[in-house]
Amino acid sequence: MPISVRRVRAGEWQALRALRLRALAEAPNAFGSTLARESAFPDDTWRERAGAGAAGLDRVTFIAEREDGQWCGLATGLADDPAPGAATLVGMFVAPEARGQGAALALVEAVAEWARERNATRLDLFVTETNAAAVALYRRCGFIDTGAREPLPHTPSLMEWGMSRALRP
Repeated sequence: MPISVRRVRAGEWQALRALRLRALAEAPNAFGSTLARESAFPDDTWRERAGAGAAGLDRVTFIAEREDGQWCGLATGLADDPAPGAATLVGMFVAPEARGQGAALALVEAVAEWARERNATRLDLFVTETNAAAVALYRRCGFIDTGAREPLPHTPSLMEWGMSRALRP
């Protein structure tokens, strides 16, 4: 079934919440946050996330959607965070049943294009060292290891690797 990528809409906060919580449940070591933490967020937090992700000013959220309307992936971009001229890719997830169909690449490229529109010269991310599939995906997308390392906030025994990709105009 074909998959398309589009920006989240402000009113889609419940679907955004459901997919984000699924991501945290299925891949707990892939994210700096936890299912317990985000499950406790009030509805207003999810409304704010969807609204800001839709507006695309200093952050954007893209979703991957099957032809039947079922969401199967998401990724968020943050502008000038933490360095000027850089954007950061966070919260990347593709559901297992949609992997290998181009959704991940399309999500990365959507965030990269959004970052270019904001005059970012590079796109940065952190990936958990044990997530070999994600590391391989990011390398295919042109990211290189920056050498930056930091512990995963909720599991400090795991390290996150910094990766970066130059953005061409």
